[in-house]
Amino acid sequence: MKIFEFCLMALIAAAPAGAVPTGAAGGDTNAAPPAAPAEVPSSPSAPATLPRFIYGTAGEKYPYYAGLPKELLPYNKIEPYERFFITRMPFRGPGRDYPPPPDLKSLRIGLLDSPKYGPNWDRSVRTREGVVLAMEEANRGRQPGDLPFELVEREGMAQWGGAANVTSDLADDKVLGFLGTIDGAEAHVALRVTLKTEIVMINTSDPDPSLTETMIPWLIRVFPDQRLEEAKLAELIVHRFGCRRIAILREGDRYGRLGVHSFMAFARRLGCPAVQELLFKPGGSDIRHQIAAIKDSQPDAIFFIGEPDDIGRFAKQFRQEGIQARFFGTNLLMDDRFLQNAGEAAEGMTITYFFDLARQDPLWGRFVARFKERWGHEPDAYAAYAYDGAQIMINAVQRAGPNRWRIRDQVCNLDFYQGVTGWMQFDAIGNNIAPVPLARFEHGRWVFEPEPEFSPSVAQR
Repeated sequence: MKIFEFCLMALIAAAPAGAVPTGAAGGDTNAAPPAAPAEVPSSPSAPATLPRFIYGTAGEKYPYYAGLPKELLPYNKIEPYERFFITRMPFRGPGRDYPPPPDLKSLRIGLLDSPKYGPNWDRSVRTREGVVLAMEEANRGRQPGDLPFELVEREGMAQWGGAANVTSDLADDKVLGFLGTIDGAEAHVALRVTLKTEIVMINTSDPDPSLTETMIPWLIRVFPDQRLEEAKLAELIVHRFGCRRIAILREGDRYGRLGVHSFMAFARRLGCPAVQELLFKPGGSDIRHQIAAIKDSQPDAIFFIGEPDDIGRFAKQFRQEGIQARFFGTNLLMDDRFLQNAGEAAEGMTITYFFDLARQDPLWGRFVARFKERWGHEPDAYAAYAYDGAQIMINAVQRAGPNRWRIRDQVCNLDFYQGVTGWMQFDAIGNNIAPVPLARFEHGRWVFEPEPEFSPSVAQR
């Protein structure tokens, strides 16, 4: 992004908050950045002239998917005939000049929850808390005569394909956009329905790398995907720690299958293909055969993918069997259930996590205070990313008006956004590819490695 473009955007962002961006009614518009909501001022650490919403330009080339370093790219030693996922997906259909819906009494935004009795219900509750807080704050900031925001909430279905029915119900409820969901299968099914209903979806909590590869131009994802985490871990394991024999223990479901695919590819490109990849049943306890096979392979690093209570239990068993390899995992392990089950085996575990929940950033600190006052406890990453996703959706509705196609333009043309979770950078197909930091469990607590401040001025372009 050129410097003069940043300056121009800063001037536009100073326009009155109710202004509608020029050109928002037609074409695959790259709308002007909207003003920041009054209740969430920009962080003092960011340049004063930089708006919180920065939009892309037509035909712009983006970093390769997930912003990977060159050595981890597919076909990194040759130049392939075509590289996918590096140009923005356009929407060329009609709709931007459609009139507002008649008899509109509220501005409806949908939320697709996880099934109540599924493994993601607790995360879904925290997601909902972040969305509700954002909606309540937005309504307190509405002016007399403005239509209020209304949250339309639907619980997911446990059976395969149930998200299609729920997403269709949201369309029948006349939502202008919706947020969710956590489970990868649900998110994929819901996304395919958006292609027919033409209602934009902001995913706040599904890490499935393949979600945005569908090339459906009605989605962005604010939640970092597994590819970001596993690229960081692969480089750490091979380059910094010098481990050459990597074993993998993962849960035998969709989350584990999709997650391990990226990691194994990265390890192979670094010259260290996994010596073992073994599965376990979620909720199981007997992994004697997996432990024996991994022990025989003499690993110096073990990468775990699974629910925190399972991984904690198995990490303890590995140490009891005398396996001294370094332990690595993903963000799910920053959970008390992992620590309770692992005990002393948690010491030295290195994971990726989205950001330090104890950081002193003013924007984050004010959000934590407001969240705690509303809900009685501090937010986690799911609540925070849900809040940021809701902020993006609310801003898009405010700027575009009650027109789903112009709302899509506001959402899907984002390059950068500054939220309570920090600066986000979006690639061509809507992934937040801002760097994720590392955390290591030492002496009874998680210690984050220092990371350079990330902002649009230092982002990969």
